[in-house]
Amino acid sequence: MDVQIEAQIFLESRRGLFQTDGFRSFRTFNFPGYRAEGREAFGKLLAVNDETLLAQREHEIKVHEFCEIVLIPLVGGIEVHVEKGSADFVNSGEALRFLANPDQTYMLINPYPQETINYLQIRLSTEHSMHSKQLSEFNLLHKNILQPVFSGGKDEVNIYTGKYGGREEGVYSVSHPGNGVFVYVIEGAFEVKNRLMERRDGLSLRNAEVIEFEALSQDAIILLVEV
Repeated sequence: MDVQIEAQIFLESRRGLFQTDGFRSFRTFNFPGYRAEGREAFGKLLAVNDETLLAQREHEIKVHEFCEIVLIPLVGGIEVHVEKGSADFVNSGEALRFLANPDQTYMLINPYPQETINYLQIRLSTEHSMHSKQLSEFNLLHKNILQPVFSGGKDEVNIYTGKYGGREEGVYSVSHPGNGVFVYVIEGAFEVKNRLMERRDGLSLRNAEVIEFEALSQDAIILLVEV
């Protein structure tokens, strides 16, 4: 008997907005400062925040419980202070994943003198025994393929991204039965499981063994998070 696929669309226009002087964050899911019906966490996926930081500004991160934070720069690079006395610079084409402790504060800094930066902040529930920090690289110049941002075993969260030309098709096979997949369009437009998705729209899918998609615009960029 076929299992019914459960799907929910998260439109860009209905995201929550948090804004301070020099910082702006659009929230796909419920987050401190934003709560709405139907915006609960998707399994281990707690947050997908689309954030902008003006030149020479900084943003402080605090969490209420242990979680993983994944930072993926979209425009420019970001300076990240995870450990005291050291800083990581994460550029476009890279992602930083680290364990966030509720007893600590983490700082994000835009080091550029004039340019605004844009990045995704993804939060994942986790046990606090995992590795503390990991940097990965991916190259979107290699088009029309999905590339791993982070991938691992059964209990790990798998994140993939890819840039596609207009009318190019792609497919993602769920690695572990029972996992869900959250699809997020970074740029352009896609058709995903017969659903139109435009820039910064999200789509959660459960009970789907294979995710088929087609780019509807040139240089469209897609992100998939299997949880």
